[in-house]
Amino acid sequence: MSTIREAYESRPYPHYVHHLADPARLAAVGRILGVPAADPRAARVLDLGCGSGSGLLALAGRLPGSTFLGLDFSAPDIAAARELAAEAGLTNVEFRQEDLLAWEPGGERYDYIIAYGVFSWVPDEVKDRLLQLCAGCLAPGGIACVSYMTYPGCKQPEALRDLLRLRTELHGTPEEKLAAAHEVLSLLDRAYEAVPALPHAGHLREEVRRIRQKEPHYLLHDELGSQRDPCYLLQFAGWAAEHGLRYLGESEFPMMLLENLPPETACELVAMKLDRLETEQFMDYIVNRSFRCSLLVGADAPAATGLDASALRGLAFSPRLQPVGKLRPGAAEGKFSADGKDGITLRSVPLVAFVQALAALPGAFTPYAEVLAAAARMAGREFTAAEEARLCEDLLTLFGRRQVELSALPFSPPADSSGRPRLSPLNLAFARQRGLLVTAYQECIRLNAEEQALCLLLDGTRSLAELTASREARALGGKAAALLKHLSQAGCMV
Repeated sequence: MSTIREAYESRPYPHYVHHLADPARLAAVGRILGVPAADPRAARVLDLGCGSGSGLLALAGRLPGSTFLGLDFSAPDIAAARELAAEAGLTNVEFRQEDLLAWEPGGERYDYIIAYGVFSWVPDEVKDRLLQLCAGCLAPGGIACVSYMTYPGCKQPEALRDLLRLRTELHGTPEEKLAAAHEVLSLLDRAYEAVPALPHAGHLREEVRRIRQKEPHYLLHDELGSQRDPCYLLQFAGWAAEHGLRYLGESEFPMMLLENLPPETACELVAMKLDRLETEQFMDYIVNRSFRCSLLVGADAPAATGLDASALRGLAFSPRLQPVGKLRPGAAEGKFSADGKDGITLRSVPLVAFVQALAALPGAFTPYAEVLAAAARMAGREFTAAEEARLCEDLLTLFGRRQVELSALPFSPPADSSGRPRLSPLNLAFARQRGLLVTAYQECIRLNAEEQALCLLLDGTRSLAELTASREARALGGKAAALLKHLSQAGCMV
């Protein structure tokens, strides 16, 4: 453990925010899977291995009615997290330097436990302790979110990692290791390019390119680090069960569903009559999965008997689909597309009207009831109970296909970003200390030097006209207005 700690303290991991670990997302998926997850606006959240705290700070800023505790063994990271929390004036988040093997929770229970980027990068005794803490600290209805590297997708990259570590282990400094690693990667790139007829060449060349594009911190810790331990889903679920935890599903909900495989493959898997875990393990082989962000619940949590489409009535929706052409009011059929790709045809008056109404609300998470009311106005009538039940089933299908997004928290961007634009205190601190911003969607916006300079002016003391006339705005070459609009719509402003 001391070697791992020294590696992270000498070369801290980059600041990052992970949307897959957002309690608003975990609550939405949990409720669909039958768990009465707590309201993220009044929850207790524990982050095991919080690093420099960017993700937890982002949550604390968004959810002032919730409380947050972050633990990490890196003294520099904890100091940086505390400094930023103090500058932002956040009083609902606490950071402690702790070794998970020694930390005792004192009987505290948490609605959400996050362990992102820890499990596959620590020794087995720490994995055991992490799962033990999850089991002992989860409140009734609580959800633990644990990310990890998985097989079979990690098998081939593992061979490249072995070669890189072999060629860099004799080098002393991080800079020397990085230089040696890139020499090896460049050689492999040229070698695979020279033998395109070999079946493995194309795949391995793509993997080499992916590694070469990594930031130095990621390459050092992921490919050259001393600890990287992928596992199969069945192994992870079995290990969790030994500690009194049950595998619930995935934060990235669509990856659980057979419907996202080719139809003939899905039919063959159904015919095998596997249980849900075995089916998901087969799916990992089919798509060559290398990463999971799995949700765990206590053994006493209600067992999932299927997907609960009615849970969508308590959630908020964000659009991915836009109508293709103009649809007449009350249309029973309509064509929609996402990101300019080939369209899909939706059928039934409630579904067409709902998605059409949602598309008129871009960049927001709107409560189901509000979208439903707008859909009824578009259709020119109220929907029956049977129609609404079918609508929820159809919307769940769209969520499973990544054609709508769901959250347990509503969000509407400001209608007007004029006046004196001001970043939230947290984002002003993020911009100053870390050169980034966080959105209401728990996503990260990395700023270049020119963008950072303009953002530091967004303290509410300058008018929009003064900002656009500033030297910092001119340095952006006319992109300042678009940046300000984007930050407002993303929920970075107050």
